[in-house]
Amino acid sequence: MPDSFAYILNSRPFRDASVILELFSEDFGRICCIARPAKKRGKILKGMLEPFRYLHCQWIGRGEMQTLTSADERGRHHIPASEMMLGLYLNELLLLLTHPHVAMPELFSAYKITLHKLADPQLNRQILMRFEVYLLAALGYPLAMDKDAIQLRQAYLFNTETGLIPANAEEPSNQQHAQSKILLSGELLLALQDIQNMQESHWRELRRFLDQVFSRLAPRPINARKLLRF
Repeated sequence: MPDSFAYILNSRPFRDASVILELFSEDFGRICCIARPAKKRGKILKGMLEPFRYLHCQWIGRGEMQTLTSADERGRHHIPASEMMLGLYLNELLLLLTHPHVAMPELFSAYKITLHKLADPQLNRQILMRFEVYLLAALGYPLAMDKDAIQLRQAYLFNTETGLIPANAEEPSNQQHAQSKILLSGELLLALQDIQNMQESHWRELRRFLDQVFSRLAPRPINARKLLRF
């Protein structure tokens, strides 16, 4: 019987008082489970099946849908109501961009740390972007480049086939293609080498870049992003 620490990314009602859960687990990646929680007694209590609770879970089954057999809460992240949408945005990114049954323990650890730090409204926008940069790297699109290879006044082009390349290495074939390019400055790439000390202008450029990239990578619009203002 597989078991792992996990977070619930999403839940939706199913028939006969059951629920379908999307778990992000440390050892097995994203898992879809069906569960029948109890209100007061049982191995799966209804109150535990909420986002941002650190759970130890067990499940059985084969194929796409597993059956959750136990969920034991080991802690929870107290995210203020005013910042809750940031956490839901993180969950939606993981739902849309990670593949089922692919273990990503380092990304799991980064997600856990990010949830812990979202409680600080002075830092959480930057913490969120740092997770997004980490997520891109985990998906195979690292923004880290050799410092000596970065040209300060060079623009870099992002696409899903090659990642980052110098912008002049791919000339647009038409006006529509030119308008759809996702660009990143060499200055920001250098600033990312010391992300803890980036200037506000760099954070603003990074925010624009991340929004463009994730809108390109996601299979559908990211609903939570529409409700965030930054």
